[in-house]
Amino acid sequence: MERKAEKEVLPTCKELNIGFVAYSPMASGFLSGKHDKNTVYEGDDVRRVISRFSPENREKNQALINALQEIAIKKGISVAQLCLAWLIYKNDSVIAIPGMRSDERIIENLGAANTYLSTEELKDIEMTLANFQIYGDRKDEDIAKLGTVTIS
Repeated sequence: MERKAEKEVLPTCKELNIGFVAYSPMASGFLSGKHDKNTVYEGDDVRRVISRFSPENREKNQALINALQEIAIKKGISVAQLCLAWLIYKNDSVIAIPGMRSDERIIENLGAANTYLSTEELKDIEMTLANFQIYGDRKDEDIAKLGTVTIS
């Protein structure tokens, strides 16, 4: 969901043969398709204070998940596997570090390594992504707010 590095950073990494570590490639779980506007984040979950995870923005961003789900269903894979496979195929300088909270997610994410994406499928994903505006952000200022909210 955060694609700023694609324009300048990733081409430079590729040119200089430097690896790029993609932190939170699943957008803190949102790209898994397992969260929606009704998901409640509690305790010290940083998603409580990041504007991208407000119910309004999750509802607006759901259209992206729906579009990615259509592509994933055609391939017989999960949205998480599609997103990680796209990242792997997009640039061989990128190393993804998906966070996982269960053994099931670990197994699901590892399935991305066995997912083949054709040139046509990559173009389809790129066109899908290009058609969506992402609502909300993930700023350090927002994350700093976590220390000021009541943890329930």
